[in-house]
Amino acid sequence: MSLPSKQQGLELKTLAMANARRSEAGDALAPLRGDSLSALEAAVFPDRKTEQWKYTSLHPLTDGHLSTAADGALPEPLPNLAAHRLVMSNGRLQEALSQLPEGVTLRRQAGQRDELLTPFALYNGAALTDAITLEVAANTEVSAPLHLLLHAASDAPAHCQTRVEVLLNPGSKLTLIEHYIGQGPVLNNAVTVIEARDNASLTHYRLQSEREDTLHISTLLFRQTGASRIDSYQLMGGNRLRRNDVRALLEKSGAELNMQGVFVARGQSHIDNQLCVEHRVPHCTSNQVFKGLAGEKGKAILNGRIHIHQGAMGTLAELSNKNLLLSPGAEIYTKPELEIYNDDVKCAHGATVGQLDAAQQFYLQSRGIALAEAKRMLSLGFVNELILALPDESVAQWVQPWLAGELSQYPGANEEAA
Repeated sequence: MSLPSKQQGLELKTLAMANARRSEAGDALAPLRGDSLSALEAAVFPDRKTEQWKYTSLHPLTDGHLSTAADGALPEPLPNLAAHRLVMSNGRLQEALSQLPEGVTLRRQAGQRDELLTPFALYNGAALTDAITLEVAANTEVSAPLHLLLHAASDAPAHCQTRVEVLLNPGSKLTLIEHYIGQGPVLNNAVTVIEARDNASLTHYRLQSEREDTLHISTLLFRQTGASRIDSYQLMGGNRLRRNDVRALLEKSGAELNMQGVFVARGQSHIDNQLCVEHRVPHCTSNQVFKGLAGEKGKAILNGRIHIHQGAMGTLAELSNKNLLLSPGAEIYTKPELEIYNDDVKCAHGATVGQLDAAQQFYLQSRGIALAEAKRMLSLGFVNELILALPDESVAQWVQPWLAGELSQYPGANEEAA
């Protein structure tokens, strides 16, 4: 029997607080756990009446995902990219499988709770078993990408808390591949916090390729406390429940943020992206381009908010979200938001939801290409400009077959409807 939404939220909050961990003497995570638990007590878990959760139900979590910690085995073989690798499995660092590049140090601890984190991020802080902070030394360019493999698995409904913090000191440069894999009915409740200081440069990839039976709720926070540059590329496959809260805080003049993303909802999968870029100071730039595909009964959401604070004159900010519906039963909801408290800014946003061009499908079929293959080719073409823009060759080589696989499984691609 399904619970009324308000009662469901209370039950989830009770389970989350029951899973908060007790700290022991010398525990490096104790300050964050205590701080997060205090805030969790006062937090209100969202329900369908909460605006930012309007299209996403938390009902799948009432199957017991918050009651038991995950303890699944690592998959074999692990995905391979030409990069240094760090592995976290069910929220714990796997030191034997990890190797740090020169110029990066690691600490088994986490910082304090951030003002913008969500109830699930508070739960993450209160129930942590492990956390890592990576710090790139000042004026250091890390020679090879750092592949952060974040694995979650369980044979029964369970949860794991994953937390990673990355600090780029002044003048440093890093390519970070944040890669989620997993299988089984496990909830990966993940928090990633990245801070870039003066003249730091980060190329960030976020690859979310867990299997369909997994659940994933995450908070990604970019904080640019210096005149830095972050280029982020986010690629998302569908699963039972995927919720991504992305916050970017531009806190010093000269900061530049570029975010691009592709999301694919197939089968009965669900993807909810909530983006918020906060321009807090003058003369910063942000540019966001996201494209989405949904087939069969897949559901995808993108809500993109740009907030220009008072005094943030000279801001340049843009958001574009284009989407394709591949099946009559698929759903896509998109809503760009601008909140501006200055005249001297240049901002733009746009969002579209369309369908594949029937004339293009007919042309390909007239050349002997089956309808399913024609739809797959046109879908790949729709997002291809973002894939071609990936600056790292090893990531592009991984992404292309992954995306082709996602679309080849598209039931919508196999429909014979015009």
